[in-house]
Amino acid sequence: MKVQFRGIYTIEEFFQAFLEEREKFKELGITHIRGASLYYQPVDKFGDSVTPRYRNGEPMDGWVYKGPYRSAVDDFKL
Repeated sequence: MKVQFRGIYTIEEFFQAFLEEREKFKELGITHIRGASLYYQPVDKFGDSVTPRYRNGEPMDGWVYKGPYRSAVDDFKL
């Protein structure tokens, strides 16, 4: 499945729109997802491209999210 968000959003606006799309999954009866890739185009408030960089100045391509934080309570069923 592919979901597209078009236009320029602040980070807060994007995550609000993303959360609103959660309802679409519920409507379709989708309860689990095996994996997902999120591709985004970072821009400034004028729509001009921005290159995120590490502290050393090297450009950042992206990262891998390893899942939500699991506490000891979850692991040990406390």
